[in-house]
Amino acid sequence: MSSSQVDGLVYACERRHVKDLSPEEFERQYIARGIPVILEGLLDQWPCYRKWTTEYFRENHGDEMADVDMGGHGGVKNWMKLRDYIDSYEQYLEAAAGGAPVPYLRVWNFLDTLPQLEEDVSIEPYFKDYFKKTPGGLAPPFLWLFFGPKGVRSNLHVDIWFTDAWLCNLEGSKHFWLYHPSHRKYLQSDVDNKWVNHEAPDREKFPDFDKAIPVEAILKAGEMIYIPRKWPHAAVALDNTVSLTSNFLAECNRKNVMQLLVKYMSRRQKCEKILGRALRGGDNLMKFCCHGGRIPIEAAKAIMGAAFKLLLNKEGEVDLDKSSDEEEEEEMDEAEEGTIGEDSIEEERAIQEENAAMMEE
Repeated sequence: MSSSQVDGLVYACERRHVKDLSPEEFERQYIARGIPVILEGLLDQWPCYRKWTTEYFRENHGDEMADVDMGGHGGVKNWMKLRDYIDSYEQYLEAAAGGAPVPYLRVWNFLDTLPQLEEDVSIEPYFKDYFKKTPGGLAPPFLWLFFGPKGVRSNLHVDIWFTDAWLCNLEGSKHFWLYHPSHRKYLQSDVDNKWVNHEAPDREKFPDFDKAIPVEAILKAGEMIYIPRKWPHAAVALDNTVSLTSNFLAECNRKNVMQLLVKYMSRRQKCEKILGRALRGGDNLMKFCCHGGRIPIEAAKAIMGAAFKLLLNKEGEVDLDKSSDEEEEEEMDEAEEGTIGEDSIEEERAIQEENAAMMEE
């Protein structure tokens, strides 16, 4: 299918082959306009395609440890060897026949322990990622692998920081549903912010669900889908699959993401200074650097040890989003007590301003 067309109340995702679409045309026609599209032929030039199969990872990296979501999206995690997870596919499928969710290895930060595999991925020139310009080795760790047998699914969601994303199937096929951002109000509750189950909607809770018209796609092995910023989307695997995905910072989206990026960089710099090491993509603390918020005190003790006290707020919680006013007030108190740290609030502000300036270059 060469173009989008209406089939009842469903739109088929447009398909383009890269031999007929230059990187400049792709950016102008799709990324700048925020229109989803399936790219054919791009992966033919990527070393990971046809190499990164389920069996390849089982044989060559089967001892790698990963968090497997045992209860579907947002469920209980099980820390296990990749080989053990793959060898359990048949068992999972038998359980799924009885209604059990299919365990899913999602958002695996594989580069934490397999950095050499990055050589097999050739993102540019079609996806220029301004996250790569983040100074000081602080680029957010937004490159992941997804593994799973038939039936694993990602429920409706919008991607982190409202960034754009690409996802390619290296093995197997997936069914995608994507919704225009203007239809989000039909898909997410304004009471508890929960998303509708688009395959079995609760029409009492989501009475206007039928007003949301999806763009659907079957993504096959060797194909890539571009998912625009702010588009709610979901997917289910039709076969055993290996998928590679990344959230990237497009040039047209830089101003919208910059504030979140600078806050993330500030949080990460604080944490790495306290820990005395660089954070890894899969570290629990990295999630707080990316999303912000507060860390329960017991979790902070487990992660940081005694150093967690350096980030305590007045409520006795670790708060990675203290405002400059809060930090300045605390530093004044510390100065009066003779316990001020080596970095002043002025230095912290200077770091944030420098980070922002470097990203604007």
